Amino acid sequence: MAFLDQALTGQVVGAILFFLLIFIVGPKYMVYKYIREIEEVAESLEDYAREAKGVIVKTARGRGAPAGDPGEAVERAMDFFLIPPVDLDPYGILRKIEHLLDEAEAMFEAVAGEIAPQSDPVWRANIVSLLKGGVGLNTIAKMVRHFVELVKKTNNLQMAMMIQMSLPLIKKVAEAQRKGVDAIAEGKPLGDGVGPLVVAQMMDGGCKTAAKDVLCYEGEMDGRRVLFLKAEGPGAKLGKIGEGVRRVCEGREISKIITLDAGVKLEGERTGKVSEGIGAAIGDPGPEKAKIEEVAVNMNARLEAYMVKMSVEEAISPMTRDIGEAAQRARELIRKGVLAVPEGSTVVVVGVGNTCGIGNSRGEVEGLKLPEREEEKVEEGLLDRVIKGMVSKPGRKKDES
Repeated sequence: MAFLDQALTGQVVGAILFFLLIFIVGPKYMVYKYIREIEEVAESLEDYAREAKGVIVKTARGRGAPAGDPGEAVERAMDFFLIPPVDLDPYGILRKIEHLLDEAEAMFEAVAGEIAPQSDPVWRANIVSLLKGGVGLNTIAKMVRHFVELVKKTNNLQMAMMIQMSLPLIKKVAEAQRKGVDAIAEGKPLGDGVGPLVVAQMMDGGCKTAAKDVLCYEGEMDGRRVLFLKAEGPGAKLGKIGEGVRRVCEGREISKIITLDAGVKLEGERTGKVSEGIGAAIGDPGPEKAKIEEVAVNMNARLEAYMVKMSVEEAISPMTRDIGEAAQRARELIRKGVLAVPEGSTVVVVGVGNTCGIGNSRGEVEGLKLPEREEEKVEEGLLDRVIKGMVSKPGRKKDES
């Protein structure tokens, strides 16, 4: 009888311990484990934001000869935010967005003028782009820190799990943005600049201003007139591309508008692959893209798009050789698209993207030295390797004949 009592007592104690472990101790342990992991990433991102601020200040001092310490002005600019316009009534929303974006750009230009008053136009544009990169890094760091403190306050396991699962992607984007800041500070091209690079390789100089920060070169290709447009380089500019297209098309008969931009690839797709489609290839919030589409509709012009595929991280990081080599394939497709219209027709070719480190003619972009792409390294633990080795790779079935 005593043996049965002891056995029953042991079962009850075991059940209680199991209950405590599964429903109380386990969740608490997981919450604190996730908090520690999220906090480590938050601290890393805050370091990135501080490093970006240091790069901006160093560039401003080296290129702009500020009278005082630019650190305070840079810190104020890095807390910049943009309030979206009211969109309950969609009429006029594009004009509102364009106005706010123009005002935001003017504010960054004013800060760049304050911290680097002696900088030339190229480096003034680079400093504006650096400020935007700093804002992006600072915003990511603050958001992750916000969630860290929120999880600490609520001890919510589900929230901690959702944030922890998103951390690898967040950190990956932040690291790419950090490399992009360094590239702009050195005047190197970014992956997003492949559109302007392709168009610059087809321009022979003698460009005219088409719109704010946008240049146009009129050329000829086997009896077809071609208007090449890109943002003015080699400073880090995007330009009002849509406005440039609208202005150069006024009073002309346009048969086709071709846009070329960096496009986000899917996992498994090869970096540097060039895809073709229909529409306006431009990653703008709306106003510039709408202007290109409106011109195409009004003139009944075919609107073709080409995209050089790359990841989000590659687009905001220094341009690599495989992206640069895609320029030749893109030029061949553009030439094919131009020759598809009858002789005597006019075609507009637009290179969309950031022109940091990219000049405005073939001669200015020749001999561009681009680094090799770094292969991604996936860290695997011993247990992961053992289990992965146990899983056999399914073979392809042989065709029965």
